[in-house]
Amino acid sequence: MKKDRNMETLIIKPRDKAELNFFIELAKRLGVKTKTYDEIQDEQLLKAMEENKKTPTTEREKVINTLQNILNEEQPPYKNES
Repeated sequence: MKKDRNMETLIIKPRDKAELNFFIELAKRLGVKTKTYDEIQDEQLLKAMEENKKTPTTEREKVINTLQNILNEEQPPYKNES
């Protein structure tokens, strides 16, 4: 049997922790994979961090100088629009 790679995603927003646990348990009993939104965010953050580890490093002084240059740039005057 070939897996369908075009499966749809279902998002359920439970009212409370008990309802969340109910849906997770139901999905497990049905043999359906589950992930919470927090788990997905954690995975995305980890992936971004791992990709960032592969970028070249730079000297601390260069970073500080760049930040100081940004802070010292001419800023437009503040406008209070209220």
